[in-house]
Amino acid sequence: MKQKILSGLEQKIMEIVWEYNECSVRDVLLRLEKKHKLAYTTIATILQRLYNKGLVTKKTTKSGYVYSYKVSRELYTTNVVKNFMKKVVDSFGDTAVASFAESIEKLPTEKRKYLLKLLEENEKNK
Repeated sequence: MKQKILSGLEQKIMEIVWEYNECSVRDVLLRLEKKHKLAYTTIATILQRLYNKGLVTKKTTKSGYVYSYKVSRELYTTNVVKNFMKKVVDSFGDTAVASFAESIEKLPTEKRKYLLKLLEENEKNK
């Protein structure tokens, strides 16, 4: 699935949807108003964009729309990283792969082992 990177505000709103599992525009507004002064209509517009992008679902209730995530945080992150890595490798080829391999050595031991295990499992599944 091709996944576009979200804007900063879209990302903040998705984080709230992922956390709440189900929320209204007002829920998001109340959560964000501590740090951001945003209009109700701005939040509604962003949630509609996320709906149009296929990241959230919406259902009509007596008091308005309620939004739930359609794509989990993990799946979204996986898709973004895969698309990014594909673009980097397509653009820079072996140089990108070599740079990635070198950066593995700089990771903490546990993270390096985990990454190498994932790479090994990926090879087995081909």
